[in-house]
Amino acid sequence: MTLNQIIITLADAGISEATNEACILASHFTGKSTALLLCDRGEELTADTASLEALADAVQRRVLREPLQYIIGKWDFMGLTFNVTPDCLIPRADTELLCGLAIDKTPAGGRFLDLCTGSGCIAISMAHHRPDVDVSALEKYPATLAVAKRNAKDILGDGRVRFVEADATSHLAAFGYFGGEKFDFIAVNPPYVTASEMEQLEPELAREPRHALTDEGDGLSLIREMIHIYPVFLSSGGIFAVEHGSTQGEAVRKLFFEAGHVSTTLRDLSGNERVTFMQAGE
Repeated sequence: MTLNQIIITLADAGISEATNEACILASHFTGKSTALLLCDRGEELTADTASLEALADAVQRRVLREPLQYIIGKWDFMGLTFNVTPDCLIPRADTELLCGLAIDKTPAGGRFLDLCTGSGCIAISMAHHRPDVDVSALEKYPATLAVAKRNAKDILGDGRVRFVEADATSHLAAFGYFGGEKFDFIAVNPPYVTASEMEQLEPELAREPRHALTDEGDGLSLIREMIHIYPVFLSSGGIFAVEHGSTQGEAVRKLFFEAGHVSTTLRDLSGNERVTFMQAGE
């Protein structure tokens, strides 16, 4: 098996970035650099038998449209490498906008809360890049929370993130766990894909937890609920920021306005409206 053969196999299966993904798979299972693989792309790949068999299996899994990230079990976010499994949403570059905002705007020695934490990528990135900040994270699903805790242990090596198993839309649960505690920044990347959009997504998305992608409605139901719950948990000047779909910025600003808050929307690197936030009054 050569790198060229893997590229052709993936391309024939409709993988748009076949060359890049072939290099990632080959590098992961053979230990060779992408540069070396590309130089020898027509040569038979060399590695121990088990690794080559695992690579062949991985290629077939990708042909069946299993996400690349689940196949290799890891993915990068904010310069860190996270474990990913089918129990959690795959970290995406778009979410780095929300995470970067939190890292930049949380004051020194502040408190940070990550809702719907999933793999823990936002909370753990905050704890890594801002060791002065007290970090808490909320997750409803036990299997998903286990992935987040494993990532915290592997990346941080300590108990710096306080994980809570709870439904982020439960007002009573929020008060029960935080008891009036104030946060300087609250971030959430909720399921915001609409039910109709789910039917048009690429097959890889069907392998990710559906509950982490869609609310089975207009994509705004969880955002709507959380806008009414969490501003009271903000300290003076604190920020509540929401990631949303590229066409949802106006709707989310309206939800903030109806709840009595002025909000601002930021655009991602593709120029799409991606994160909307409000700031508590001084």
